[in-house]
Amino acid sequence: MNKIDSVVKTVNATWYGYKQYPSTKDRAAAYFCFIIKDHVVTDGNKRLATMWLQLFCNTFHLRVELQNSLSLDVLAVSIERSNLPIRKIIILCKRILFSKDL
Repeated sequence: MNKIDSVVKTVNATWYGYKQYPSTKDRAAAYFCFIIKDHVVTDGNKRLATMWLQLFCNTFHLRVELQNSLSLDVLAVSIERSNLPIRKIIILCKRILFSKDL
C-alpha cells in the first residue's frame, strides 16, 4: 500500500504552489504511467493501471479515445517497456489517451 500511497501523493503534490499535474487529464495520464512504471503491486500493475484509468475517467467524465489499432493493453505494455524519462512518457500518454480532445 505504501507504493500506491506514494503514487497518489506524487500525482497530487504541489511545489511552491504549482501543481505538476494541474489538469484532470494530466492526472489521469500520470496515474496510469506511475502505476505501471513504479510496480505498485507484486503482479498485475498494467491491469491495475488500466482499471484505475477507467474508474478515474468515469469519475471525472473524461473520454479516452484511442486510435483504431491501439488498445489500453498495448499502451500499457509500451509504457512498461519505455526507457524515456517518466515526464515524457506522461506527456505522450496524455496525447495518446485524449488526442481528440487536445
